[in-house]
Amino acid sequence: MANYLMSTAFSSTVPDLQGTPHAMLTPNWAGSALKAESTLHQLSPYIGKLKSSIAGALISQFTESGDLIFDPFSGSGTVALEAWAAGRNVIANDLSPYAALLTRAKLFPYPSLELALGDLGKLSLEADEQCELIDLRAVPAWVRKFFHRETLREVLAWTHVLRRRRRWFLLASLLGILHHQRPGFLSFPSSHTVPYLRLKAFPPAEFPQLYEYRPLRDRLEAKIKRAFRRVPELDGALERRCYAQSAHLLSPKAMVDAIITSPPYMRQLDYARDNRLRLWFLGVDDPNVLDQTISPRKDAFLKLMRQCFIRWRAVLKPQKYCVLVVGDGCSEVQGANLPEIISRIATDEVGGYVHVHDHTEAIPNERRVRRGLTGSTSETILILRNDPSFAKSGR
Repeated sequence: MANYLMSTAFSSTVPDLQGTPHAMLTPNWAGSALKAESTLHQLSPYIGKLKSSIAGALISQFTESGDLIFDPFSGSGTVALEAWAAGRNVIANDLSPYAALLTRAKLFPYPSLELALGDLGKLSLEADEQCELIDLRAVPAWVRKFFHRETLREVLAWTHVLRRRRRWFLLASLLGILHHQRPGFLSFPSSHTVPYLRLKAFPPAEFPQLYEYRPLRDRLEAKIKRAFRRVPELDGALERRCYAQSAHLLSPKAMVDAIITSPPYMRQLDYARDNRLRLWFLGVDDPNVLDQTISPRKDAFLKLMRQCFIRWRAVLKPQKYCVLVVGDGCSEVQGANLPEIISRIATDEVGGYVHVHDHTEAIPNERRVRRGLTGSTSETILILRNDPSFAKSGR
């Protein structure tokens, strides 16, 4: 991984939870976290996913055991799961149905692999019966082209049953094997994160086995076993809540001890378009419409952040931290990069926040979904503290 770059635009020290200063936040986050993190993090791919080691370090640094953590832009649920595993109570939220599903699945998994597989078996008969009712003529052509017709029939039947029965963990696992070129997945050869068929790389005439019928049940069972391969000790008595609302409208009923989140970056990523196949199975017919809200452009994004800071100031306990992981997307306004603009919104426009510290990390090309293309080249951890003595008058 590339070297870490430290911003000099903001303060150089941050008080710890006991109020004594320490050196700047410079953790060692180099390398992949895949082999060390919980396999629950790997239920299903997600673009712009926050690295689990970063989320875990921020939770350890800025919260204590038993605290209530709020993540209003939860994405794939990385902060939520890391917070729960660290003994924190969690409130998570994301407006995207796919993100909300992944977060809910990670916060409410089965207590054991045996229980998950047992429930899968109990639902099999219902799914088989549902298969007989599926009419593929009602499925859009762009969806049909990804699957063998009998595999698609099973995916539709299982999706219907799991949504009706509210089996979010099983549904998230199903979406995790929805498309890829590997035999253990359900689609014709396709990319894993973003759904594009790979017909040129895998011509049907040369790879006929990749275009055959793929039974769902055994693949889903194998996926569930992989998900339980490495699960931390989790305290089911801790509070966990997951919502699917616009972040600027959600107010937790209890005051929170920290806000740790990664908001969308001014259309640097199109979360609905790039998850369009999985979202279709969740009932989203037009990803472009959803992207207007979950992947906002510049003006809408900055307005959203203003509204969020106003609401968050009322739910975050005094002297507690709001930690944002933000891409470096440049803006034509105010002559500053995005993290600096967000900081100004919180401290100067809304008030009640103090900019404590920031840490910028380069994003290497291998971590990108669209490698070699434009987008965020770094991400900044922006640390704000709720300090009512800095509140602006009239608010």
